[in-house]
Amino acid sequence: MKYNKTNKISMFFLCVIFLFMLTFFSLTSVASNTELGVGDLLTYEVLESSGTENVFYGTWPPGTYFGNWSVVPNDQIRYNITSITETDINGTLFLGNALTNSSFYNVRNVDLAFGLTIGIYPWNGGFYANSSNWENIESQIQQTNTSINEISNFEQIINGENEVYEVILFQTSDYYGQFSTLYYHRSTGVLLKAHTSYGLYELSIELILTSLEIESQTKTVFMDLSSLLVIFLLISFFKIMKKRSNKRKR
Repeated sequence: MKYNKTNKISMFFLCVIFLFMLTFFSLTSVASNTELGVGDLLTYEVLESSGTENVFYGTWPPGTYFGNWSVVPNDQIRYNITSITETDINGTLFLGNALTNSSFYNVRNVDLAFGLTIGIYPWNGGFYANSSNWENIESQIQQTNTSINEISNFEQIINGENEVYEVILFQTSDYYGQFSTLYYHRSTGVLLKAHTSYGLYELSIELILTSLEIESQTKTVFMDLSSLLVIFLLISFFKIMKKRSNKRKR
C-alpha cells in the first residue's frame, strides 16, 4: 500500500513538472520569436497630425520621391515587410484610411525615418532600430540636442493587451527645428510610440497591432516565477525519491 501511495505521488509530481516545463518552454520560444521576417506587419494609429499635405522622399542615396501623403487622427500607418537584406529592410507603406489613403512600395526602413521624420539625423531610426547596438546609435546622435533614457515601466496596449515594456526613450529638443520623442522597445528595436514635429509638420503615432512578438515585463516575470516553481517541484520530487530509495534499502 505504501509503495502504491508513494508511486502515485511520484507520478503526480512528474505530471505537474512536465506541464509546467511544457508551458515554460512554450512561452520562452514565443518570447524569443522577435526576429524580423518577410510578411511581418506593424500597424500604427495616428494620434495627432498637422493634417498638411506632405511629400514623401526617401533618404539619400538615392532620395527617391514616392509621392504625396496626408493623415488625420484615427487614421492608420501600416508597414508590411516584403524583403530583408544585410543592409536594408524593405516593405509596403500604407497611410490613411479606407477612403483616403496613399500606398508606397519598396520603402526602406531608413526611408520611413526620413519621410516621416522618425529619426535624428544622421541616424535613421524609422520603425526598426538596431537593438543590438544602442551604444553605436547614441554615438551617432551625440551632437543633436537629444537625451537618451531607459524606461522599464512603459505601459501600452498592443494587440488588445495592456502590457508593460522596457523601452529606450529618445527626446530631441530643437535640433535645427526638429522636436521628437521616440520610444523603442529595448530588446527588439521596434518603435512603440513617436511624436515628432518640424516647422508646420507634426505627427504622433503609437503601435496598436503587430504580427511580431514583443516581449513585455509581465511575460518576463511570469517566466521567472515559472522557472522557480519548476525548480521547487524538482527538488521536492527528488526528496521524495530519495526517501523512497532509503526505505527500500532498509
